[in-house]
Order: sequence, then C-alpha cells, then structure tokens
Amino acid sequence: LMKKKKILVSLTYYLPNISGVTLYAERLVKGLVERGYQVTVLTSGHQKELPREEFKNGVRIWREKVHFCLGKGVFMLGLPWTAWREVRRHDVVNCHLPQFESFLLAIIAKIQGKKLVLTHHTDLSGWSGFLNRLSETAVWVGQLIAGLLAERIVSYTKDYADYSWYLRLFKRKLVYILPPITKANPSFSYQSILKRKIMVGVDNKIGFCGRVAKQKGIPHLLKAIRYLKEFNKEQSFKIFLAGPFKEVIGEKYFEEISDLIDKNQEYLVFLGSLNQEQLAAFYQAIDVLVLPSDDRLESFGLVQVEAMINGCPVVVSDLPGVRQPVLMTGGGRLTPVGNPKKLAKNIMAVLERRREYSRKALRAREIFAYQKTLDQYEAIFNG
Repeated sequence: LMKKKKILVSLTYYLPNISGVTLYAERLVKGLVERGYQVTVLTSGHQKELPREEFKNGVRIWREKVHFCLGKGVFMLGLPWTAWREVRRHDVVNCHLPQFESFLLAIIAKIQGKKLVLTHHTDLSGWSGFLNRLSETAVWVGQLIAGLLAERIVSYTKDYADYSWYLRLFKRKLVYILPPITKANPSFSYQSILKRKIMVGVDNKIGFCGRVAKQKGIPHLLKAIRYLKEFNKEQSFKIFLAGPFKEVIGEKYFEEISDLIDKNQEYLVFLGSLNQEQLAAFYQAIDVLVLPSDDRLESFGLVQVEAMINGCPVVVSDLPGVRQPVLMTGGGRLTPVGNPKKLAKNIMAVLERRREYSRKALRAREIFAYQKTLDQYEAIFNG
C-alpha cells in the first residue's frame, strides 16, 4: 500500500477570513484529510486573538505572527524559519496565489527536494496608486520566482489562463481543475426567517453574494435599479446582499459607495455574513443571483456555482473565467461588463423564464463534482 503523502498548504489568509480563496483551500484540505492525508495549513495570524497552532477537523493550522501590513500584504519576519521547518516535515508544498511569500516557500521546497504545486486563483488588480503599485510589484516578483520553480500550476479554467498575464508565462506547467464545490444542507430555521420576516411580500427576489469589495461591480447593480423599476412596473423587487460589508480586510469600499447605497436604500437588504447552511437557504429563497463583477480580480465566482447547485439561476458578467459556469450549464445569462441597463434586461429575462433556467442550473451538480476535483489534485500530488 502506498504511504499517503504529507501536504503543506500555504495561503496568506485563512479562516475565519472569508473569501473565495479561503473557502477553496478549506474545502480542498477537508477533502484531502477525509482521504487519509496529513495536511498542515500555513497562514498568517491576521487576527491577534487567533491561536498560533490549532487542530480543526483533522487539519493542523499554523498561523505565523504578523509584524506589519501594507494594504492587504502582511509581513511575517519569522516566516523563513517556520517555512523551513514545515517544508521539511511535508512531501508536497501547495501555495495559493496571490501570495507574496510564495517565493520563499518555493525556494525552500526546491532546496529540500520537495514537490511544489501552485494554485492560481486570480491575477492582481493593477489598480492605480503608488502603494498599490509597490505592493503588487513585490507580489509579482515573488510569484514569478515561485512559478519558475513549480512543477505544476493549477488554474480554474483555460479561459482565464489564456487571459492571465501570469499564467501565460507558464503554459507548459498548467493543469485545469474546476474548483471544489460542496453542497451544504439549507438551514431550515434561516429559511423560515427569510420567508416569514425578511422576504415577505416581495415578488422578485434578486440576490448578491460576496464581500462588498471593489472588483464585485456592486455600483452597476445599484444603478440597474432604476431600469428594473422601468421594465417591471407591476411587480415589487428587492436586492438581498449576503456577505461581509463593513468589515472587509484592507478595504473601505462600503464607505466609497455609501451615497449610491443611501439613494437606493428602500430596495436593499443587507444580510451580513452567512455560514454555508444559511447560504444554501439564501440561494433557495431568491429568484436569481447576480454577479456584476468588472475586474480581472474576479476569475471565476464560486458563488454562482453554489447558487446553481441549489437550483438558482444566475446573471453574471461576461468576463474570462467568470462566464464558464453559464456556458457549461446554460443556467443563466451573461451580461456585458459595466452596463446597468443591459444588466437589468438580463435580470428580467431570467425572471421571466426562471423555471427553464433553474432546470439547466442544476446541471452544475454533475459538472462541478467535488470528488472529481479531489481526484485531480491527488493525481498531481502523487504524480
């Protein structure tokens, strides 16, 4: 019998921080542990009160002390020693990008003769501003070193990889693996709160799920409200936003768009952060999920597939990578980036033929099979 390899998974932010990257990593390590692998997550202690070392659901988590931050970047001065120790204890190193410190783990993995696999989640934003440029250049150089030293680089889709200025440099190393999507059982208590208290008397329930962050394109959704009123005079509608909105790491975006929020207050309901069971209830309670992202930072949008497996159709921006779930299932519509009027039209089109789109959305259950994703990762780690 082959001895199971020990795997070190490294990413800058891990739970309790909520983002697509952390959820992806959490599902990956959970699945690997269930298959008998020993897994350690090496991450930053981005909240002071979190324990240095923790064992959770069979996963060992090590949080390295953060000495100072630059935007979303963290500096952990003790990391070289910790990384040396942790890489030595494991057989495979799996770094999740964007990650400045990936170069350090990559160099140590090479010195110690360990297998190095990168998982690329998204390119950097390319936003203006001196500090942003400075921190992105540092991350870019770090990831370039990691990419040169890695045996394999995992990308969600070929569509995004063809467009990514990072992945295009490493075409020979790329492996395409759809992200790990799991289906949670909906929370019945939350379902009844939604139906009896929050969504009562609303004809069309439009959903948004994600952090209130710059790349999510929320202003386009807010500006679509006036067109939704025009196109739909008979029925009432509201937009229900699930996800952290005021406490997003390294961002003050909620304040930047507060005027637009105030102006459309009567059509908006902020639900705050929801756990996976509450989210499943949310997807089943809304009529359509909208992902109006407008930035290369959005490379896929896990939430749209989660909505689909719960039978909820979607309207998503026609962006590389992001458009793939709709193209693969037919469970929704693509909308031009940054066009509120077209966004409103597409939302109306899905609402009018909701049952048909909902039926197609359920195809996502077979296409995005969690165990298949784990099989593909196992093949890389053991190959």
